Amino acid sequence: MTEKSKSTCPVATAIIGGAWGDEGKGKVASYEAKNADLVIRSTGGANAGHTVVYNGKKIALHLVPGGIVYPQTTCLIGQGVVVEPEVLFEEIRKLEDFGIPNVRERLKISGRAHIIGSYHKELDEIHEMLKNNPVGTTKRGIGPAYSDKDNRIGIRVYDLLLPPSKLEAKIEEIARVHNILLDKVLLKKINERMLLEEYWRYGKEIKDMVVDADHLVDEFVLAGKKIVVEGAQAYRLDKDFGDYPNVTSSNTVTDGALIGGHLNHKDLKETIVILKAYFSRVGNGPFPTEQPSHIKDGKVVYENGDIHPLSGDVIREFGHEYGATTGRPRRTGWFDAVLVRSCKRALGPDYLCINHLDTLGEIGCELSKIKMCIKYNYQGAVIDYYPDDIELTGEIPKPVYLEFEGGWHITHDMKKFEDLPEMAIDFIREIEEQTGIPVKYIGIGPENEDLIVRENV
Repeated sequence: MTEKSKSTCPVATAIIGGAWGDEGKGKVASYEAKNADLVIRSTGGANAGHTVVYNGKKIALHLVPGGIVYPQTTCLIGQGVVVEPEVLFEEIRKLEDFGIPNVRERLKISGRAHIIGSYHKELDEIHEMLKNNPVGTTKRGIGPAYSDKDNRIGIRVYDLLLPPSKLEAKIEEIARVHNILLDKVLLKKINERMLLEEYWRYGKEIKDMVVDADHLVDEFVLAGKKIVVEGAQAYRLDKDFGDYPNVTSSNTVTDGALIGGHLNHKDLKETIVILKAYFSRVGNGPFPTEQPSHIKDGKVVYENGDIHPLSGDVIREFGHEYGATTGRPRRTGWFDAVLVRSCKRALGPDYLCINHLDTLGEIGCELSKIKMCIKYNYQGAVIDYYPDDIELTGEIPKPVYLEFEGGWHITHDMKKFEDLPEMAIDFIREIEEQTGIPVKYIGIGPENEDLIVRENV
């Protein structure tokens, strides 16, 4: 094949969260991966979780791309991911135990991805403990690992394959930087010898999966193969576009996913932004449409004999809103069309997926109403965008709601958009009207196949 005859057409579909994560990205990622050739996990670490289904059995994954369940796919953990080796190996063993074929042959890991060590988790805990206003991280070492990457002392996957003397020199540098804080707060230091042995073992197990990912991805792009990029976290958790400092430690918007996945903007065919029909958030930070609930210090607490659920409790329990990785109860609220409208600059969405439409209908039946935020009252004015100076003003925008009376029930025989209850259809069309983004995918149940795809939007 000559250079001129090779494909230069966009081939990549990016699956990106549109709010604060936990939107159900795995459902659409699974649908798109069914006929994909390459599936890439591009950012984040074991702080992000998703569930895949194989032969009717659910498998919880944090690092391995969900496309691994399809035997035709090659799966890549990209350069933007921070890899916790023990989690990775446990997932590989779990996938093999479930009978998924050729996992180690089909799973590739970018040599440029960075490694999370046990000391990163300890540093994560220290940083949260020392802050007056902790972010509420998962304490999986994600932030400290990215910090080491930026400080140029990180351990990359390639480094695990170095001769012991060279790897030892890198570990000595890490210990020199971090031992002061570890010793002062936890009265312990990095055991350099033990860490060297641990990393050597990791390298031995991982070496056959390590690739030059630029070259690998280039081969798929030039051959015109379908690529699916699984983004982690979401728009409002991006370290630049999000609610800083209550954000994650990487760029979780579309361009961040492309960079982390060894792709560029010319490779991108479409971006699908995933949302829920209501909103949720874990951890601290602004949440304009949040509803009152009995969450206190990250737990559900009913005090002084108060057993009556508030609207936020109803949304949380109907939606089973507890973190896949942490188990923490999520803060919940109504759909925010203003926030979605504002994500267009950062994400460049071609289509939306609205998950939990069935759940929202049941919530409406319970509360006798459903709301959608369509504008904000902020700083004495009515605005139609998500402001980026909330920390400066100290004011959370107050929602202006469009209200729907009652709710709906979605049954298993509803396979097409036109089959849905009229009120549910009106809700989807109102999202399109308010955001200017077509809704192509609609999640109507907990399983991956509970998905309506509107091919004509």
